[in-house]
Amino acid sequence: MADRPRSDLTVLVTGATSGIGLATARQLAAGGAEVLVHGRDQRRVAEVVQRLRHDGGRAEGIVADLASLERTARLAAEVAERAPGLDALINNAGAGPASPGGRREVSEDGYELRFAVNYLAPYSLTHELLQRGLPRRAIVNVASAGQAPIDFDDPLLERRYDGWQAYCRSKVALVMLTFDLSEEVPGLAVNALHPGTYLDTPMVREMGVRPLGTAEDGARAVLALLEASLRGEVTGRYFDGVRPAKPDPQASDPNARRRLRELTQGLTARVG
Repeated sequence: MADRPRSDLTVLVTGATSGIGLATARQLAAGGAEVLVHGRDQRRVAEVVQRLRHDGGRAEGIVADLASLERTARLAAEVAERAPGLDALINNAGAGPASPGGRREVSEDGYELRFAVNYLAPYSLTHELLQRGLPRRAIVNVASAGQAPIDFDDPLLERRYDGWQAYCRSKVALVMLTFDLSEEVPGLAVNALHPGTYLDTPMVREMGVRPLGTAEDGARAVLALLEASLRGEVTGRYFDGVRPAKPDPQASDPNARRRLRELTQGLTARVG
């Protein structure tokens, strides 16, 4: 798979102010694509956009906190207004397994934070964009090899909280979303990947783990999958880096996917 998409693309990258998202935005801009740089901190977004433009790239900034479903919906509306020709969406933004003191954190809507940011936000952003006919060609969801089946009796870990379990459940949910979208939206390639193990990102450093690779390595895997998706070679697949892989078995369980859809519709309806 090629690692640099064509220059006629407009791509939204969420969580593009650090780590893999930043490296992905840089590589896209270097290849000539127009990049919508998303982040939750206005100053950091502006800095990244300025840097990409200084290096000759095309970039626009867009700010939203994905811990709020209302703000995520507003993000989709702003993207549609500013980039009506959006070709691709890279759902990269995420919250890692570490939290201060290991305590359970919640989103602005009162949902477990990792599930909210890593799954509910991509779900909401994607569906809000799809209602507007975007993106036109491809979605890449940045998941993880760290996956664990969702306990639908306690999906938001309200009884026995564990940050790693919360993170792993959110990522298997993201893969389930990938598989659903690939079946529901004809003509749109939707794939997910684990970009690499313990890459040098803020998330990994917060865990106190010694990095085994660079954020640029992860970005190359993301862009290789994006390019394959744009060529129509793959959809509804999960990759480990650039290699086809199998996610947690629950991701391929039709009953589990149905239960997740029902849970998600209920959670998002409460906010909408």
